Formats: sequence, C-alpha cells, structure tokens
Amino acid sequence: MKMNFIRKYVILFSLTFLGYLLHVCVMPYVRIFGITPNLLYVIIGIVTVAYGKLRVFWVGTIYGLLMQIMIPSVTYLNLALYSLTTLFCSFAFADKPLKTIEYERAVNRQRKELSPWLRTLLCTVLNVFIYEVVQVTYIYLGGSPVTLDHIIRALTDVILTGILCLALEFPIRRLILGRRRSRQVLRPAPVVFSKS
Repeated sequence: MKMNFIRKYVILFSLTFLGYLLHVCVMPYVRIFGITPNLLYVIIGIVTVAYGKLRVFWVGTIYGLLMQIMIPSVTYLNLALYSLTTLFCSFAFADKPLKTIEYERAVNRQRKELSPWLRTLLCTVLNVFIYEVVQVTYIYLGGSPVTLDHIIRALTDVILTGILCLALEFPIRRLILGRRRSRQVLRPAPVVFSKS
C-alpha cells in the first residue's frame, strides 16, 4: 500500500516536470496549421481526474509560475490563468471523495458520473477554451481588432489540444493507476440498512 502511494506521487512529480520540459522544448516543433497544441493543459486534465482538486491546483500553479517566468510580457496573466482555470475546472471534473459518494447514496441523491476518460477530455477542452477566450479578450482590450483569423486559431487550438489529450490520456492514466484500475471507475460498496 505504501509503495503504491509513493509510486503514484513519483509519477505525479515526473509527469509535471516532464510535461513542462516537453511543452517548451518539443511542442514548438509540433505545429499543425501554424498552431501548437497546449500540452500543459493536457497534463492538467489528466491530473484533475486521476489525482483530484488539491494536487491539480498545485500543478496548475507550478505551470503558471514557470510560464510567467518564460513569457513575462503580460504581467501575471499566465500565473493567474493556469491556477484559476485549473481550480475552476477541477470542481466539475475531479472525482468525488468516497465519503461524498457514500453520503449521496445514503440520502438517495446519487447522480451518475461521466466516464473518467470523457471527464479528462472535457476538462482539457474547457481549460483551453477559457485560456483562448481570455487571450482573445486581451487582444481586444489591447486595442487590436479581433478578426475571424484570431477566432479560428483559438478554436483550432482547442480542437488540436483535445486530439492530443485523446492520444495521451489512455497511456498516462494506465501508467498512473496501473493496468486494472485505469479501466474502472472507483465505486464504493453499496450502503445496506438493516431493519431494527
């Protein structure tokens, strides 16, 4: 049990820093239609569903700090975007704690959750969409007219990042959770009430 815990966190730290290095060193050469998919938000989407809200907030904050250092032209924009969009999206897509699921079962307020694969994809796409909306808004507030080209490039980035997420989420989730657990949704045992 302890080894599994340590392994999971070693993978989290490795994934965080390897994801950043690949994003800044390799992804600039992976340009499709002149647009580079956002690998950082793919990692954030995967970590959101596999590790939960608190850990993904720290990953988003680390990415925000590193991107702010790398691209300092807009004061604190990357730091705020990566931290806040990650936190915002984690509320909708992260796994619920087992206590919450048990409580909802006990009071008959249970809702069906989406598959972890679909939640990972939706989390990634929503994160990138918010990021692109803020970037286009910043262009507009900077005095430049927003053209159809800006909107097409933003939507293309959302689509390309979603495709990259589909390609990477299966092997990375399998690496994090192991072979058997990567296919299943974690479900607690049913609550049984005895008649007194």
